[in-house]
Amino acid sequence: MSKYDYDLICIGSGSAGGSAAFVAKKAGMSVAIVEEFKDRLGGHCPNYACVPTKALLKAAQVYKMAKESAQFGIHADNPRFDFQEVAKYREDVVSQLTGSRIEKNLHNAGIDLLWGRASFVSDHELDIAGKTYSAQNIIIGTGSKEFIPSIEGLNETGFWVSDNAMKLDTLPESVIIIGGGPIGTEFSQIFSGFDVKVTLLQRNDQILQREDKEVADYVRKDLESRGVKILVSCEIESAQKLGTRKAVNVKVQGKPQTFEAEELLVATGRRANFENLNLDKAGVKLAPGGKLELNEYLQTSVAHIWAAGDAAGNWQFTHTAAYEGDLVGRNICHRHDEAVNYDVVPRATFCDPEVASVGMTEAEAKTKGREYKIGKFSIGSLGRSLIDRDRRGFVKIIANAKDGIILGGHIVGSNAGQLIHEIALAMKAKTPVTTMGRMIHAYPTFSEAVAAAAEQFL
Repeated sequence: MSKYDYDLICIGSGSAGGSAAFVAKKAGMSVAIVEEFKDRLGGHCPNYACVPTKALLKAAQVYKMAKESAQFGIHADNPRFDFQEVAKYREDVVSQLTGSRIEKNLHNAGIDLLWGRASFVSDHELDIAGKTYSAQNIIIGTGSKEFIPSIEGLNETGFWVSDNAMKLDTLPESVIIIGGGPIGTEFSQIFSGFDVKVTLLQRNDQILQREDKEVADYVRKDLESRGVKILVSCEIESAQKLGTRKAVNVKVQGKPQTFEAEELLVATGRRANFENLNLDKAGVKLAPGGKLELNEYLQTSVAHIWAAGDAAGNWQFTHTAAYEGDLVGRNICHRHDEAVNYDVVPRATFCDPEVASVGMTEAEAKTKGREYKIGKFSIGSLGRSLIDRDRRGFVKIIANAKDGIILGGHIVGSNAGQLIHEIALAMKAKTPVTTMGRMIHAYPTFSEAVAAAAEQFL
């Protein structure tokens, strides 16, 4: 009999901890998951991020379709929305994916759920709600928290973060969003989609700074065409209250400007969350910059303490968190010493039009000195786009000039998040882009654009 209470305790009930827990339980281990807040069961993504944002984006898209339905011969006169009903729809979706559903799944699997905040007592012990539990292995899957930049007057002015904005049941008349990454861009789409005046302020020279510049510029122009005011390469100087409104003072190319709105949303990214964990009591070391010191197997400096998900600090995606949780679970159970592999990580931003990508951008290929070719095809040339009355977007494939192995794929347009996986699979399998170009694709579908971009290499 083990001298520990559990073979494995996962701190955090998100995709990382949950995936590891189910792998370990299937292997016959005794497993517990720790969660501090009932409204966080299942992690940040299904409760406050990925799922509710996509619900709001879907509602905004339906409203847009209703306003534009006459082009299909459907006359929905004077379309309107009730945002409190939209909020109820959002909460209904969330509740069906989290809460009692997850509790039931854990119970049926025989995984214990321990409620409370976890903090290390020693390298094998955790204090959870005033009681000490021990485990042979511990996984840190504590997720991330908002990164708030140091801006003069910001705290005094008051601001939202994404968690606040996600739980709204009424809308402001106008909003300033600081940060043009995926979070800021999606909220720009949500708010503008429900007729809120949006100003988006971005420090970098493009929104969606991780994406290929052509894609980011395309999304920016589309958002601007819908009334979103976007400033890039701007330095945020300060924030202040102006009566009942909020103002942000910026410099763009050295010239000062001030923007006012009813509300202010800070969407400047997230950082790994180790608050109150007392890592020092377990001997867990942090690397420079405040990240956990991890090896390629996601072990910390203490071999039986592991990390996965946002807490590991590698990627901030639910799908990579689940991958890391699975991997750590296998390494704990079977000692396979399986190293992480991030060669192919697809990602998507669910603005309208959608953005999805995998691998290198063109700028990255240039920086790394790769000899490459590009295949590009406009989605608006497809029969499917004419049927759907949505001619926006393109597919761009970057491939090695000599052997046609794909270096990166970038899509902006309808169903981009679905389409990117064909390119990702070809990358993973190291299949030449020409093979994808010769493959028969069904008509009329948006996937024909992927084939057409690949045909440029034939």
